[in-house]
Amino acid sequence: MEEETRTLKHINDQFDIFYSQLKGLGSSKKIIKDAFEFSKKAHIYQQRASGEPYVSHPLEVAQIVYELGMDAQSIASALLHDVIEDTDKTVEDIKKEFGSEIAQIVEGLTKITDFGSKKEERQIEALRKVLLASAQDIRILIIKLCDRLHNMRTLDHIPLDKRERISNETLLIYVPIAQKIGMYSIKWELEDLAFKYKNREMYNKIKAKIGLRREEREEILEKAVKEMKLVLKDSGIKNIQILGRPKNFYSIYKKIRDKSRSFEDLYDLYAIRIITNSISECYTVLGIIHERLQAFPDKIKDYIANPKANGYQSIHTVIYSKAIENPIEVQIRTDNMHKLSEFGVAAHWRYKNIKEDKKFERKISWLREVMQWENEHKDSDEFLKLLKFNFFEDEIFVFTPKNDVIVLPEGASVLDFAYAVHTDIGDKAFKGKVNGFTTTIDKRLNSGDIVEIITNPTSKPSEKWLKFVSTNKARIKIRNVLNLKHSGKKDSIVTEESFENLKTKITRLDEYKKIRKGKCCEFDYGDQIVGVINKEKVLVVHNASCDNAKHTINKKIQLEWKELSKAKEVALTLFYKDRIGILMDILNIFYRFNINIISVNSKLLKNDNTKMTLELLDGPYMNDLQEELRKVESVTGLKVVTGFFW
Repeated sequence: MEEETRTLKHINDQFDIFYSQLKGLGSSKKIIKDAFEFSKKAHIYQQRASGEPYVSHPLEVAQIVYELGMDAQSIASALLHDVIEDTDKTVEDIKKEFGSEIAQIVEGLTKITDFGSKKEERQIEALRKVLLASAQDIRILIIKLCDRLHNMRTLDHIPLDKRERISNETLLIYVPIAQKIGMYSIKWELEDLAFKYKNREMYNKIKAKIGLRREEREEILEKAVKEMKLVLKDSGIKNIQILGRPKNFYSIYKKIRDKSRSFEDLYDLYAIRIITNSISECYTVLGIIHERLQAFPDKIKDYIANPKANGYQSIHTVIYSKAIENPIEVQIRTDNMHKLSEFGVAAHWRYKNIKEDKKFERKISWLREVMQWENEHKDSDEFLKLLKFNFFEDEIFVFTPKNDVIVLPEGASVLDFAYAVHTDIGDKAFKGKVNGFTTTIDKRLNSGDIVEIITNPTSKPSEKWLKFVSTNKARIKIRNVLNLKHSGKKDSIVTEESFENLKTKITRLDEYKKIRKGKCCEFDYGDQIVGVINKEKVLVVHNASCDNAKHTINKKIQLEWKELSKAKEVALTLFYKDRIGILMDILNIFYRFNINIISVNSKLLKNDNTKMTLELLDGPYMNDLQEELRKVESVTGLKVVTGFFW
């Protein structure tokens, strides 16, 4: 049942209760009441889609902002955030009534509207504006996230198609931003709300699988919490807090989707947080629970020793809870770590002078990159591409020879590492050393690698480098040297052959009435492809390496090229000096090219070299494949024979 529409009197009563509960704001508290009255008068003739007086929305946003522990100026700005955009009031009016600080925040929040397909360019510009403004005052971004959260909470009142667009944008843009600044409490709620509207069918399936209301899940958690309290009762550590949290539905869905698990395989539907008084106590608690409870040693993650890029710190482990007969994730952290994990950068307003907090500066350093993007990219599509690419990568931790930690996106190369250390090192990068072994600069890195860069005065950036770098910093620096306009990975070179022609060469398409090519990827004859049947029963053909195809929950159909079997066989012979890891390096190249190896034969030669012969099918990728194989350390020769048979 829809919430009963509130009158202006009810809104006034709600504000009075809210105002009476405000604490710790001192003499600045009055500015919040003045802001509410100003906003109420400015929006007097406006209503929300629900029929409520419009001022109910900024009031709800202000309450969320206060719950995060923000200052009076932030709360007042939240109350005023739509005034300039939706009424006849101006920035000068705000400045005159509330001062330049609040006026600057409200102006930074102005014209941030919901994305829509016909207004996309203007909306990207609006997003650009709020990020640039946030680089000067992070409170703008925090209030924007609170604004988005309340809009998502009230999404039922707008048309279905608009709900889906807003939910999609929330998952693609605002959830990663919330994670980037460590506001996990906002992130989790945004995820579940967007998930519910974007993929209601899967949301309901997971909800049904759990089979419990949130209240019932919390009762189960309480049993696990009591068990943990008994385990730690005689530890000698005092004032420990133990809290339970059911995992949000979207995080459950992501594990099913990304790790190809069934619901029954998930072991951590619940989480317990143990909040200690010091870092040393965190490790003491870890030892106690591992000693007294059944633990899963391969599930330990130490984010205290290696914090995430957004500053998140905690020890994660998984134990088996006899009380609920289920594995459960345990997160161990100090009180400060807990507050920062829940509220992210907003938590700094509770304790510190932001202007003097160097750690805080490091946590929002990515916003400084946004300012650099602004200088580099006036084009909206380019800006959004960079934004998405930067936000959606998982992180790895690699080390310099001096044990300094460098945080990079998953899939980053040795060259990305070089540019992360220093621009000059990146520009002159020639080779790298990974864990003591010399390698090429395009080698992909893994968490824990120790990396050293070998420079050469004659080395300089080339367009080829853009094909394998993953970080925005590396991409921008390379393009600056090359004086290139566009960013991003270079698109694969594909033939101009239309999909209509390609369709005639694909098996099984005659089984389906409606067929189209995926708009998210490219492929040419001979590439590995897959079909996905969407909700409209249309068979959509994707490149097999496309993320959308990999992660879809829709039915997949194996597709092949009709003439592929007629392709000539190739015997590719590699000569190399054996070393640890060389076989993995070679096979990874075949994986990146999506090439199936028919058979492999290896032989040790008299000169201590090794000869490896691989049988595969000829294709347009052969020249590039040979070039990549020649780059592998210890490869001394390569020979290709076409039409070869064993």
